[in-house]
Amino acid sequence: MYRNLLFWVQSLLVLTASVWGQSNPQLLPEYSFLQPDSNAIKFYDDNANFNGFFGKLDSLIFEGEGKINILQIGGSHIQADIWSDQMRRNFQTLSPNLNGGRGFLFPYRLAKTNNPSYFQVSYHGQWEGHRSAVSRHNYTWGLSGITAVTRDTIAGFKVVFTGTDTPKYDFNRIKVFHDLSTSEYCLELKSDPNATIIENHRLGYTEFLLDRHLDSLELGVYKIDSVQTHFNLFGLSLENDDQGLVYHAVGANGASTKSYLRAELFEQHLVPVKPDLVIFCIGINDAFDSNFCPRCYQENYEALIAKFKRVNPDCEFLFVTNSDSYIRRRYPNKRVYQAKQVMVNLAKQYHSGLWDLFEVMGGLGSIKLWEQEGLAKRDKIHFTTEGYKLIGDFMFAALMQQYDAYLKSTNPAKESHTSK
Repeated sequence: MYRNLLFWVQSLLVLTASVWGQSNPQLLPEYSFLQPDSNAIKFYDDNANFNGFFGKLDSLIFEGEGKINILQIGGSHIQADIWSDQMRRNFQTLSPNLNGGRGFLFPYRLAKTNNPSYFQVSYHGQWEGHRSAVSRHNYTWGLSGITAVTRDTIAGFKVVFTGTDTPKYDFNRIKVFHDLSTSEYCLELKSDPNATIIENHRLGYTEFLLDRHLDSLELGVYKIDSVQTHFNLFGLSLENDDQGLVYHAVGANGASTKSYLRAELFEQHLVPVKPDLVIFCIGINDAFDSNFCPRCYQENYEALIAKFKRVNPDCEFLFVTNSDSYIRRRYPNKRVYQAKQVMVNLAKQYHSGLWDLFEVMGGLGSIKLWEQEGLAKRDKIHFTTEGYKLIGDFMFAALMQQYDAYLKSTNPAKESHTSK
């Protein structure tokens, strides 16, 4: 009883400090172009809220019960997994036991594209990558929008988390999403050859069940039938049985709403993830199309949202407006306003929230000021590591402000503690 009470009080103190920025000074940066007054989750009708998600978060933080899945999806901003990783780490500060595992990821190096810095991918054999965001590519894709392919008889890869400040993402279950119709290829978990293997043909993955926890993995891929021509890898999910929060990041360079709709196995691979909250950051690549069609953009989003709703009808959504950006480094992309209006429409239609990154960062032309401060890159589209982390801190603060309001409205006892 005493330990539970102590855990509750400690969690509450950490939460209160995080909400008001007392333990995270970078939440209140002194850049004149930022608009902290715009840093809030906006709802457009009285019935819209995140109470379902916050209720689960409440149980997890204060009672230590439950498993929450958040999925942030977008383009290159998310493939780099700096913004999303900052969100992941910030969530884990709410409680000492909130780390529920790493969840879905893609070993991007196999596809010859940039990998997040906090985990390394090494491989043997020849691999090639196909991206749904590349119009000339015509292939099969899943949730990640990227497929790594090998045609070698013997191939494999290794994933290792690195860095002294990287949270310990240990796992005792591994889902390997691949084309199970290519049954002639054999998978071997070299990290634990004695693992129990279960093939889920309906959802398209092979699962390895371990009797111990690992913090790295090595997988062998072997061709055992001369008829077989190739092996397709669609992604991985690293899981454990701990209570906690799992923050999945799905991103691909150049990805748009249309490219994710090209992924025919998207919904199938989404089922095991079953997100409670989806953070939509898809749009900057749509709006870079000179023939940008707001109506088409909204229809694409509606088709994508339908997939999430079929997987989890209770899933809640946060729409994030496009960041400010320049076209060919010369002038601001004013189509950001059209894309933003679509986001507002979607937030109203699905009784969801909207976070206005465009306004928070300073509005039209502000990316140039971010570049001058070392927060954005010279292409005036992408951000530096410091810039992505700053965005993650601001978005987290906006979510926590809303969560704090939820706590105060649903539990007067917690309100009396947070107000002290």
